[in-house]
Amino acid sequence: MTEEGKYIYCIINESKEKRFNSIGINNREVTFLPWKDIGAVVSPTPVINFDRLDKKELTRHVATHQKVNEEVMQEYDVVPMAFGVIAPSVDEVVSILERTYFQFKTALKKITGKTEFAVQIFWDEKKFLEELVNTNPQIKELKEKAKSPLKGYVAKLKLGKLIFETAENKRKEYLKDVENSLKECSLDSRPGKLLDETMIGNISFLIEKKAESEFDRNMQELGKKYEGKLRFKYIGPMPPYSFVNINLSLGNFELIDRARKTLGLREAASLEEIKKAYYSLSHKYHPDKFQGTENQMKKITQSYSILESYCRSCDELEGKVKDRRYSFKEEDVKNSLIIKYPSDSEG
Repeated sequence: MTEEGKYIYCIINESKEKRFNSIGINNREVTFLPWKDIGAVVSPTPVINFDRLDKKELTRHVATHQKVNEEVMQEYDVVPMAFGVIAPSVDEVVSILERTYFQFKTALKKITGKTEFAVQIFWDEKKFLEELVNTNPQIKELKEKAKSPLKGYVAKLKLGKLIFETAENKRKEYLKDVENSLKECSLDSRPGKLLDETMIGNISFLIEKKAESEFDRNMQELGKKYEGKLRFKYIGPMPPYSFVNINLSLGNFELIDRARKTLGLREAASLEEIKKAYYSLSHKYHPDKFQGTENQMKKITQSYSILESYCRSCDELEGKVKDRRYSFKEEDVKNSLIIKYPSDSEG
């Protein structure tokens, strides 16, 4: 029989046990596990590796994860967990709540009464470029020169560069205007990944729930302003994934041990020693140096990022101590929790 764990969807402010019907992954019952005045919304699930699922099944589970959070959001402010967080038991869920209580309370305070809207902006690139070629005098001139058998090649290069730069400047201009138009009714914003070639912007906005109607009016005005030039799609209200979406994982000893060895550190080190080792190796193996390569530099940078994240999580869970030395011993790493926020994966 496959071992069962608890899939964690989100964290809410509640102190009593609660049930949310059979809406969880694989149609399992979603319940609430409290600790003090907060708790985790969970459902039973086999302990599986989501990375090994095929795209169709993975997409279905991601959609369920989002649907459960949206359902819970009808009654509560939620701190959504990243997709795929499974605790091996109820006791482990309670342990996580106990060890990360302060972090979850801080996140809940940040998003109380707030929600997220994602604004996606599209353009017809072909139509835009045709208009650009017909209305920009410099482009029209270069287009004519490009027809010359003698100077055509150079003109074509200049033409391509100018079209690209002009289109990019226009794209930035559009995005700036959209952000400025929505700034007054939003509290924060985060850029997201572009999902296809016609999308020029994908921005998430954190707004007060009471400002939803104002946000909607501003979106309608943008639609009228750019009718025939841009197409807008906005999704929400939804849990604030882009602002407090938290991923928890048990310390990966192999990963941290490899990072420690890459930076040449002992089994315990202070943050200053970690930084010193990183800067020393960065200077020595930078691609601009004789003996440096991009691959070496990437390993050094990733190792520093891993250890910095580990140290920060130790501080958040156990309290910050001046001149602290962080243990990289196997038993200490495996008993730690790594807390990752949306900003940790940016860039």
